[in-house]
Amino acid sequence: MTIRILLFDTQGLLLSSGDADLMAQYDPELHLIWIDINGPNNRAFFQDNPQFGIDNLDFDDAHRERHPPQIEFYSDHTYLLTHELKARESYLLLDRSHLLIHVNQQFLITQHLASSMSVNSVIERLNDKRSIESQNMSSICFLIMRQIVTDFLAVMLALEERLNDIEDEIFDASSDDLLAELLAYSSKLQKAKRSFTYHEELLQQMLDNEAQKHIEFDYQQLSYLYNQFERLSSRASLYQGLVSNLINGFISVSAHKTNRVMMTLTLVTAIFLPLTVIAGIYGMNFQHMPELTWQYGYYAILIIMAAIVVSGLWIAKLKRWF
Repeated sequence: MTIRILLFDTQGLLLSSGDADLMAQYDPELHLIWIDINGPNNRAFFQDNPQFGIDNLDFDDAHRERHPPQIEFYSDHTYLLTHELKARESYLLLDRSHLLIHVNQQFLITQHLASSMSVNSVIERLNDKRSIESQNMSSICFLIMRQIVTDFLAVMLALEERLNDIEDEIFDASSDDLLAELLAYSSKLQKAKRSFTYHEELLQQMLDNEAQKHIEFDYQQLSYLYNQFERLSSRASLYQGLVSNLINGFISVSAHKTNRVMMTLTLVTAIFLPLTVIAGIYGMNFQHMPELTWQYGYYAILIIMAAIVVSGLWIAKLKRWF
């Protein structure tokens, strides 16, 4: 578990950044603070710093596997649970992780079990800029939410390109790898759409709640986030339909290829069955078979067999069986 702390003055200028040792310098009257906790819940940290009023049960409950995004308004801060992209390396899998945010005007606390792409990006940006736009920690909360949206949009655009490639690859596919990939996308998009819809509802709740407590997003910021999550939800629905069509197309192409193979096997069987009958007749070794003693019997049978093969192929060609 690691703890990162960014300490600001009341004007929003970044004074210092470091680990948990910076808590010794923190004065709620003089500073704004962002505490980022990566790893299992640190109960001892919040017990030593009760001024934040963080309930450990929020962390334990939020990391249940299907827990949806939610927002809770406490007396001294706002608790926000959101989903973010887990890792850029496997971005096409659309794997998500939970990000917990506790925020009011003076402090921002983020908690996550694994490394957070959005948090890392915002921290890097603030370390370069050395200040925040307003004297309120809600501005950093908005930056994190905007980064989450940006990451998801980048993934959805990349997924669209991949689906376009799959559409071209279906006709040349020689294994079921593409089908397995499409089925995985279908499942991931279903879960992602559900998450985006939950975010829409959460932001709609904030838009309808004019007396927001502790988390001070203005109407433009809330509208931006709501519209972006609505856009993500629409894209997820669109791509889910495209994936379903590609799955049906793959199955149809595979069935067509199977039918062609079966047609070829049937044609070969139909052509060579008479030859097998002829070979069977003259292989019975009866003593009184006139053709066996005929001087040209062998050549005649070969000519008949060749004629059967040629006529069978000619008929199949006329009927466009191959």
